[in-house]
Amino acid sequence: MSATPREGIPHGFPLRLVEKVERGHDGRIVVALATADGFLAGVRPWPVTLVAEALAQAILLLDPRRDEAALRLVGLDAVTLDQALIAGDRLEIEVCELAAFGRLRRYSCRASSRGAPAAAAEITVAG
Repeated sequence: MSATPREGIPHGFPLRLVEKVERGHDGRIVVALATADGFLAGVRPWPVTLVAEALAQAILLLDPRRDEAALRLVGLDAVTLDQALIAGDRLEIEVCELAAFGRLRRYSCRASSRGAPAAAAEITVAG
């Protein structure tokens, strides 16, 4: 099943970093990193901050229980970038909720690209 990110991500140009979404049979999603209509096409490779934000945006797609209008990024921990990523790369992202405390939620996000680990982060959100 394919979807446009507009269905689950409130971010607009140029901050929407997920351009295309496909849901796999195993619960993972495959996303194409955004080019922002060419705005990010010349950024090679993407800085780790943009990759971490793309992982955080995947939480909105995989955990629809979150109120997207009220959701806020609270923290990034253990962020790793295992390969260079550029606009247009396809990432297979797995999101797993690790813990919850009141309105805080902590997730483990792992991404692979071209069959190898690409990035990972533990992300805390409030909402």
